[in-house]
Amino acid sequence: MDFWSVTFVSLSAGLVLTIGGALVIYMGSLVKSAYQLKIEIKGDVEEAFRRLEGDVEKKIRKVKHELVEEVDKIKVALQTDNQRKISEMLDGFSKRLSACETALASDRTEIGTVLEGLRRDVTVLDQRLRFVRREQKATREPQGVGATLEAAEAASDTASSTEGEADIPPADTDGDMATSGTA
Repeated sequence: MDFWSVTFVSLSAGLVLTIGGALVIYMGSLVKSAYQLKIEIKGDVEEAFRRLEGDVEKKIRKVKHELVEEVDKIKVALQTDNQRKISEMLDGFSKRLSACETALASDRTEIGTVLEGLRRDVTVLDQRLRFVRREQKATREPQGVGATLEAAEAASDTASSTEGEADIPPADTDGDMATSGTA
C-alpha cells in the first residue's frame, strides 16, 4: 500500500471515527435532552395532579358543605312536618275524645234517667204485688166488704208512706200489669 492509500484509509477511518464520535456525542445529548424532558413532563404532570387534587378537594368540601346544608334543611322540614302531623293527630284524637266524653256523659244521664224510671216501675210493681197479695189474703178470709175496704186503705197508706209520689194503681182483671213511668 502506498502512502496515499494509507493516508486515504487513515483519513477515512478518522472521518468515520469523528463522525461516529460526533454521532455518539449527539446521541448522548439526545438522551440527556430526553431525560430532562421526561423529568420536566413528570414535574408538570405532578404539578397538574396537585392542582387537580386541590381543585377536587375544594369542590368536595363545597359539595360536602352543600350536602350538609341540604341534609339540615331536610331534617328541619321533616321535623316541622312531623310536628304538624302529630299536632293534627292530637287535635283529631282530642276531638274524638271530647266527643266520646260528651257521648259518655249523655249516656250516663240517659242511663241514670232510665234507671230511675225502672226503680219507679219496680216500686210500682212491688206496691201492686203487695196490693194483690193483700187482696188475695182478704179474699181467702171472707170478712165482708168493710174488711176489704180497710185492707185497701191500709195498703194505700203503706204505699204512700214508702213512695210519696207513686199511687197504688188498680189491679188489672186480666192479670197483666201495666207499667208506668219511662222505660
